Parts: sequence; C-alpha cells; structure tokens
Amino acid sequence: MEPQRPDPEQLLRQVKDETKHRGKLKIFFGACAGAGKTFAMLSAAHEKYKEGVDVIAGIIETHGRMETIKLMEGIPSLPLRKIEYQGITIRELDLDAAIDRNPNILLVDELAHTNAIGSRHPKRWQDVQELLESGIDVYTTLNVQHLESLNDLVADFTGIRVKETVPDSIFDNADEIVLVDIPSEVILERLQEGKVYLGEFAKQRAAQHFFKIENLIVLREIALRRTAERVDALRDIYKKFQSKKQSIADKILVCVGPGVLSTKLIRQAKQLASKLKCPWTALYIENDQHYVLAKEEQDFIKKALRLAEQLGAKTESLQETQTAEAIIHYAQQNNVTKIIVGKSRTPRWKHWFLRSLVNDIIDQSGIIDVYVITEDTPAPALKKKHSTFGLWLSFVNAIFVIAICTLLGLPAREWHIPEAVLTIYLTGIVIIAMTAEKASALLAVLLSAICYNFIFIPPYYTFYIHRMRDIVLLSLLLLTGLVISIHTSRLHQQSLFARQKEKYTAELYDLSRKLVITPSKTKVARVAAHHIGEIFDCAATIWVPDNLGDLELVSHPGIKAELKEESVAQWTYKHNQIAGFGTNTMPSARGYYIPLSNGESVFGVLGIIPKDKNKTFSIEEITLLGSLAIQTASALERVKIAEQMQKEKAIQNKIL
Repeated sequence: MEPQRPDPEQLLRQVKDETKHRGKLKIFFGACAGAGKTFAMLSAAHEKYKEGVDVIAGIIETHGRMETIKLMEGIPSLPLRKIEYQGITIRELDLDAAIDRNPNILLVDELAHTNAIGSRHPKRWQDVQELLESGIDVYTTLNVQHLESLNDLVADFTGIRVKETVPDSIFDNADEIVLVDIPSEVILERLQEGKVYLGEFAKQRAAQHFFKIENLIVLREIALRRTAERVDALRDIYKKFQSKKQSIADKILVCVGPGVLSTKLIRQAKQLASKLKCPWTALYIENDQHYVLAKEEQDFIKKALRLAEQLGAKTESLQETQTAEAIIHYAQQNNVTKIIVGKSRTPRWKHWFLRSLVNDIIDQSGIIDVYVITEDTPAPALKKKHSTFGLWLSFVNAIFVIAICTLLGLPAREWHIPEAVLTIYLTGIVIIAMTAEKASALLAVLLSAICYNFIFIPPYYTFYIHRMRDIVLLSLLLLTGLVISIHTSRLHQQSLFARQKEKYTAELYDLSRKLVITPSKTKVARVAAHHIGEIFDCAATIWVPDNLGDLELVSHPGIKAELKEESVAQWTYKHNQIAGFGTNTMPSARGYYIPLSNGESVFGVLGIIPKDKNKTFSIEEITLLGSLAIQTASALERVKIAEQMQKEKAIQNKIL
C-alpha cells in the first residue's frame, strides 16, 4: 500500500506559516516633549529610504512645526483615516491600508496616543502590535512619562499625572531602543521658541509646573536609568541563553483589592520585578464580601488585573472564603518569595475591633518577604451595591424584630427569669444576622441592650443599674450578641458565596452533559449558544471556520451578522485574544468575543451580546465565560477529530 500523499494546500499553509515573521520595533525614546524624537526618527527613515528600503510614513504628528514638516519631504505617506465624532473630523492611522500596503518600515509617531472613538483599537500601541504581527517593521516615538510602571514616580516628581500610558512590555520587547538625549537647558530654550508641543498640558501650567529645570533633570535621569535597565536585562538574557540555565531566584506576588491603591501596587510590583528580573503574579481573592462590593470597586478590580496583564504579569482570581490563608497558600504552592500588599488609611479605632489583612499575612508569611505599601490619600467613599432604601428597610426590620422580642419577654419579667429574656433577644439577633446586613445585626445588638436595661432591669423604665448581677447579664448580652451577629453574618455571606460557586459548577456540568451527546459541529454550536445565552440573559453566537478558514455563524444559520461584529470575531479568531466591548480591542462593538481555544489551536469564537448596552461583566462572570468557552472548544475539537477519523477510514476503505 502506497503511503498517503500529503495535502498540497496543507503544505502551502505550512510554508506560509514558516516564512511569516514578526516585524521589528524600533523606539526613539526621550525624557519629554521637545527632546527631538520625531526629528531623529525621520532622519533615520531618510537614511533607510536612500538605501532603497520601502519606508512609508503611517502617521506623523507635526503639530505645525515647520522643521518636522520639512523633514517629511521625500518620504511617501499613507492617507489618514477620517473618523467623524460629534461633528468633528479626526484623522487617525489607517491600519488596514498600512497592512495592505505592507512596507518594509512604517513610521508611527507618538506610541502612547489615544485613538478616536470608533477606531479598531483604543490605543496606538495596540495598532503597532497588530502591524508587528503582520510582519511590518515599525519606527515610533515615546516619552519616559508614558511608561505605565513609571506613571506614579513621574507624577510624584512633577505633580502632573499623564493619562496616556504604554505597557512596559512593549518597551521591554522592542528590538531596538534609541535614546534621544539633549540637555535640559536646550529643551527650555526650545520651549521659549515655541518648538515644543505641550500636548495635554495647558501652556501656562506646563511652563510653571512640568517644564522646570529640576523636573527635566529628573526625567532625563529616569530615562537614562530605564534604558540602562533594559540593556542589563538583554545582557542577562544573553548570558542565560549562553549557559542554557534558567534558574529563577525570586517570584513576586502582588495582592489586588477593590480600590484605587491596586494600580499603585501593580506599578510598584512591575518596578521591583524589573529590578530583580523575575516573574510576577497579580492575585485577587473572591471572598464572601465580593458579592456586596460597589460597582466602582468591582471595576477597580477588573482594571487592575487588566493593567497587570499589560505590564507582563500573570493574573489569577481565586474563590476562597479566608483571604489571608488563600494568599499564603498560593504563595507557598508557587514558590513566591515576595508578597506586595496594600494598606489603606483607616481610622485608628477600627484596628481595635477589626483584624487587619496585612497583619494576618505577615503573621502567616513565614520566610516570605512582605512589602506593605500605604495609599497616599484616603479612598473616596463609594456607593454600596445595595440601595439606601434597602439598607434603611433592613434597619426597620431590625427594630421590628427587637420590638417583638421585647413583647415576648414581658411575661418573663413577671416570672423573674432574666435568662429567658436574654435567650429571646439572642434569638432575634440571630434571625436578623441571617437575613440582613451586618450593620442591621449590630443595630439589633445595641437595641437589645438598651431595651433590656430600660424594661427588664429594676428599677424599671430607667437606665440605672444597682445590682452586679444585672451588670453581668447586660455585659453577657452585649458580648454574646456581638459575637453571634458577626459570625452569623459571615456565615450568611459564605452561604451566598457557596451557592454562587454551586450554581456555576452546575452550569458547567449541565453544558458538559449536553455537549457530550452532541454529534456535529453545527449542533454543538447551537447547544452551546442556547445554553450560554440563557445563563447570561443575552444573545450568544458561535463562529466556526469553514473549509477555507473563513468564519461562519454556525449557531444561527441563515442570519447575516453585522459587518462590524463579524470583523471583531475574525480578529479574535486570528489573534486568539478576547476583543469587543469592555476590552482594549474594538471596544465600540456590541458583543464580547472569546476565542474557543484549547491553549494551542483555535476552533472558533464565542460572542456575547448583552441586551443591556450598559451591562459590564463581573469577574466571576468572565471566569464562568472562560470555562464555558473551554468546554465548547473541547467539544468542537472532539467533533473535528471524529470527522478526520471518518475521512481517514473512508480513504482506507477505498484503497482496500
């Protein structure tokens, strides 16, 4: 029997994959605006153009500077893409035109620029990432204050926080860094001559605060140090490659929480990881308090984890009831040597009654180093997840329950059995703690003590106590009530937490059971889309590639998808990354798109289109979506393998 001949189309795709290369990134890096980065980039481009290299200017921000405009002469430019926004025409880099033109080198000025709403990516550095993946070399410019990990440091020195930032991984993974360095005095001279574009700073404010000689000296030193750190990192990588050793001494774990302090912790962790040249992880623990967090607090958590990913960290989210124990257990299991945790500014009296997470971690850390970072300013008060009306209603219920307990205890006063009254009040406290917030339970404890003293301790209807026995009983009521209310409220939250986990487990099991008995690709897509749509009360779509590799909407055959949504799904499938609304890639889309991947191959795309345009997915919902996507991908992989086996069996039968 002759061996089976290889598929020519498969060989052609393999050759294309092997010949495809990632483009190279060259960053012209400076201390601040006016250092001459764009001028240096255009000068380097002219040299390449004279050598016969295909150089195209994708977008150059001239800001009306004649020197820059004159230097652009002779270099071909791509037409800019026009975007209409609120009656204003904004010109941005035409990403599709640049990829279709496919030059050897593309010039893209101002890497930290924020694109206009309606662009494929919110940030220009994301455009550059896609250009590099398409095999195009890119020249770009960047100021030191736009590096994400240095954002807090620069703000502390200059007093001005820059909003447009670039992940450090872009800088660290660049193929070449050109430091454009000129004396600080020269920059001030250029500022006086009007040759410096002030950008996001008001002119007067920039001259008074940012462009001061001491600030420029500090920025220049930071730029030099950051460039030197990258050179050291490259040298270490080279040594490691030469010795074939990968011994990592340190691992850093940064603890993320529901507050603005988390972003500072992540930037500090990135700086420490860069200095120690070690991996780092951002960890969030979904404890029993997670489900009562304010919406703003949950948004802080999602933004912090997303920032950590952009800076090169591994992110983890675990569901555990005991936060400190979970952090230490994770650190020990993953050989973490340093833990970074934040300490919020809280009133001193709270430390007398409440345990501190920082102290718990330090007590249990053992040989692990713990770095404690305190927030600069007290966190702003946030609106709680429950409504004000609901909180007041729970207070009214607490008052009502204690009133009922008081009425039930009146006969016991005549019988002179104070222990019975205490039991009745403690029962009411337990009922309130199991059904309401902790604040309502504490109010019930206070009301119980007041009512017991006023009504059941002689002399009646006064707060005077003259017997030691009554003082002891009242103290027992307060102490026991506090302990019961706190622990019962905690158990109530833990039960909600356990029910949520049980619900998610049941949903995963239900989908798995349905997919196991589903034989075809189309039916798998329909079953998964219907099941996921019911869970999240939204429109769910499944996209699977056809024989030519183009995505088709197999979960809803016969329905033509919107062109914009289809393009987002295609991008997700091609890059094996999430995209769509709520992400950093094409956020103006209506849907949230997840690749159906087993880690190596992509079998399709899951799209979620919420009915409510303002809906945002919580961390646990995103985690559940990821798990459902993995199950769907496994089912599609199983169907694909079964189809291949059937084809091979049919070929063998023909040969025999």
